[in-house]
Amino acid sequence: MPPWSEVLSRDPRVEFAAFVDPLIGRPETFPWLADHPNVPQIQAIEALGEIDVDAVLVTAFSPSHAEVVHDALKSGLHVLVEKPFATAIPDAKDLVTLAEQKKLILMVSQNYRFFPGPETLRKIVHSGELGAVQAVVGQFWCDWPGKPYQHEMLHPMGLEMAVHHFDLVRAIFDANPLSGWVQEWNPERSPYRMGGGLEAHFTMADARTKFSFLYSGSLVTAGKMTPWGGLWRFEFDRGTVIADVVNETYGLFRAGKNEYHMISAFADESMGFAKSFNHFHECVTNHEEPWPSGADNLNTLSMVLDFIVSEPERTDAEDRRKRE
Repeated sequence: MPPWSEVLSRDPRVEFAAFVDPLIGRPETFPWLADHPNVPQIQAIEALGEIDVDAVLVTAFSPSHAEVVHDALKSGLHVLVEKPFATAIPDAKDLVTLAEQKKLILMVSQNYRFFPGPETLRKIVHSGELGAVQAVVGQFWCDWPGKPYQHEMLHPMGLEMAVHHFDLVRAIFDANPLSGWVQEWNPERSPYRMGGGLEAHFTMADARTKFSFLYSGSLVTAGKMTPWGGLWRFEFDRGTVIADVVNETYGLFRAGKNEYHMISAFADESMGFAKSFNHFHECVTNHEEPWPSGADNLNTLSMVLDFIVSEPERTDAEDRRKRE
């Protein structure tokens, strides 16, 4: 069963009203749906009819997020959508406008924000105990085979993974980019159409200072995989904090000259899904703007899509496959 279904199945406040998927009734239908035989299964949001629904959780393929979120908002439903909530900035802006017009909650589940490490580091930042941040360095590396839809996406590393990590920096420091660039790359062995890896460098600004944010990541690389939350180094005026695997523990550490002092775990087994949903539930109940609202997340999406310095129509690897 997918993580979201597990989280919501255990939540006494939740009742599944319907499962919506265009594959319903076809052999490709997800087998876990059989675990909920009494829940209606339909092919489109428009077919909800008289089914009583308060909100929609969108976990569809990323390129279809914008269309599904649009249909849900048009139907008068609050929306919690996985990142990226759109794969193009104009679509994202249209969704934010529609949610505002309908007075509905549109929240992007940037679940990494709710990891214990980022939550702890955010408290440290706001306490001022280490002074102002001067530099942030992040890394993410894995050999991810990808799903068929991801193979054909534009900017798969950016939209499927870096969007998490760029958002973490924004959330931890309440910061946005002043300038920067994103350079994509794609090795010959890549299963992706383009952009299996990227490098990025931003000048960020929070309420106190400007700081450098350097990032490198890839979905196509050999060697040991980094944790999903990434590896990090945070340089402050009065100290250094890292997120790394030390003595087989993935945690947030205060760095000393010869040792690391653990502050907290960085991630958790739930991957932050439960906390993300709790926040969404509270915002819907209290009619409050979510922390990672669609409007807020436009700034994260912009870091992925608005700073790309080159965007070839196809990669050398794709050229080779076409010639073959």
